[in-house]
Amino acid sequence: MQATEKALINFFEQVALKNKALLTQIEIEQSFDIDNKRWQFTLPNLHSFLQNQNNVFSSVDYLTFRNILYNSPINQTVKIHGAEINISDNQAKVDKSRYALIWNNKVN
Repeated sequence: MQATEKALINFFEQVALKNKALLTQIEIEQSFDIDNKRWQFTLPNLHSFLQNQNNVFSSVDYLTFRNILYNSPINQTVKIHGAEINISDNQAKVDKSRYALIWNNKVN
């Protein structure tokens, strides 16, 4: 597993665990929608956010990022922590669709 995939899995794991510092950064990002039940994002906005948050992503172009995302076990990882990722607004194109990480467990 490469460093980018590890960092991506760790990022989603921390979101699933409701890491307060990370959720605060996500709340500040205007391109995201977040409440106590779910966090919604587009893949291009997620890529941009991660490039600004973690040097591991700074040199990763969008298409590479998307391939890493789709080939990683992120959904399995977040399910361990009571969350799941779904398409919340299907626009028939992955780059325009909105995705949501949904917390299925009790609100922390």
